[in-house]
Amino acid sequence: MKKMMALCLAALMLGATVSANPSTLVNEKVLKVFHAAFPDAKQTTWYTYDNYYEVYFKDTPGSSCRIDYTPDGDVISTTRYYTGEELSPSLRAHVSRKFPGKSIYGVTEVSDQEKVTYHLVLEDSTNWYNVDADATGNLRLVQKLDK
Repeated sequence: MKKMMALCLAALMLGATVSANPSTLVNEKVLKVFHAAFPDAKQTTWYTYDNYYEVYFKDTPGSSCRIDYTPDGDVISTTRYYTGEELSPSLRAHVSRKFPGKSIYGVTEVSDQEKVTYHLVLEDSTNWYNVDADATGNLRLVQKLDK
């Protein structure tokens, strides 16, 4: 429970970061690429680093996303955070089969040019389970925690 509270606290601190006006932080090429791909993005927050830009935003109700862009507007990587209901039916079926009686509490989907990986948090009445998955349904239990 303490570990889960620490994760929640870290997420709140990240969400509380103040953002500046993106037009002063991000070049026009990156902004144009982003707005073309995500015209309905909500709660957008931009960060500028030495050799890339990062944006956090809400893309659907209950779902948020982080994208890293090169200065030329190319996507370096994406990270999406969502609930189990939004996970693909194929992966949900694999999870149900390998972890019967567990529900999917949350999903972190990480994509780059090479692969897509999933970090799942499952739960039952007494435990949390951290599970890694790939796009083909290979699942690996990483950690089991008491609630």
